[in-house]
Amino acid sequence: MRLILVRHAQSKANAEGRWQGTMDFDLSKEGQGQCEKLRERFVKEEVEPSHVYSSPLTRAHKTAEISLPAAQVHKIQDLRENDAGVFSGKTSDELSTEYSAIFEEFRRSRNFDLVPKAETRYQIRQRAETVIGFLVKGHNSKDFVIAYSHSGFLVHLIAVILGTNRVWNLRIPNTAIFDFDIDPDGWDVSNSINGDRRRFQINRFADAGHLFS
Repeated sequence: MRLILVRHAQSKANAEGRWQGTMDFDLSKEGQGQCEKLRERFVKEEVEPSHVYSSPLTRAHKTAEISLPAAQVHKIQDLRENDAGVFSGKTSDELSTEYSAIFEEFRRSRNFDLVPKAETRYQIRQRAETVIGFLVKGHNSKDFVIAYSHSGFLVHLIAVILGTNRVWNLRIPNTAIFDFDIDPDGWDVSNSINGDRRRFQINRFADAGHLFS
């Protein structure tokens, strides 16, 4: 099967430099333009998925609708962004003032366990394993699946695909795509950290070339 993961286009909160978490923000004007560029890329590459899924948050769902206007987009609650707790709606400058010690430690570790009222790293990992389990084992080798999500959650989805507990601090541009070929018949989500039982190929990784063409 082919699986493409997509980060949503720029939101109004992105444009203001605000942490969003599960707060719902619409796309900015620039974000709408990014969606159009992604749509043009998909048309040029003749991308025709058999299944399309999205986070229920507006910034992700609208990205899906604009970039794949002919597709039926199914919302999946578990594709939502990580709950950022007390960071939600705040800028980095505000966090440096209001939660200086917590924010400084978070910037070093990227560990949401430090953030009051946030979703824990364990909860995020469990949700990511559930999502990848559905996207891979819920489809067959001939399916072409596209799922739209968020940068904070995408790094956990990628870690599950790669079969590692390590989560990288990736800089993922808006509307960037991660493109994989995966063998669903050889996939065992319950054994996600032990090597060779999974077969996949990375075709593109955080690719946002359409924004610059």
